[in-house]
Amino acid sequence: VGVGVGIKPIEAVSQVPTLAFFQIVAAASWVELRRVNFIKEEGSSRVPGDIRLGQGEGRFNPLGLDYSEEEFKEKQLQEIKHCRLAMIGAIGLLLQNSNSGTDVVSQLSGAFVMPEYTAKAGYFLPVGI
Repeated sequence: VGVGVGIKPIEAVSQVPTLAFFQIVAAASWVELRRVNFIKEEGSSRVPGDIRLGQGEGRFNPLGLDYSEEEFKEKQLQEIKHCRLAMIGAIGLLLQNSNSGTDVVSQLSGAFVMPEYTAKAGYFLPVGI
């Protein structure tokens, strides 16, 4: 059995070492405190979800991205949509685990298997040709 195989997500939370749990809480608290400071600095002009990443003055931009204002707004919208879909997927995995008892690795392993019909030459042609 590999690392993490057969571990159920809800049970895994109880197996996290105490020090690691405090590190997770400390990191989340630091991010949240930074967000609160941004809100205090910008006041009512603050854009929800803006944590000063990306392009612009005083922002963390290690890749040197340079989008137009319209492209930047589109990228922000894409990120929000993708994050929402990822959250729905994660909740789906947890709910399926709690209902069926199937661990997450087993749930996802079928998605990475090549279908048998792709191994046949000409599988896209009608039968008999």
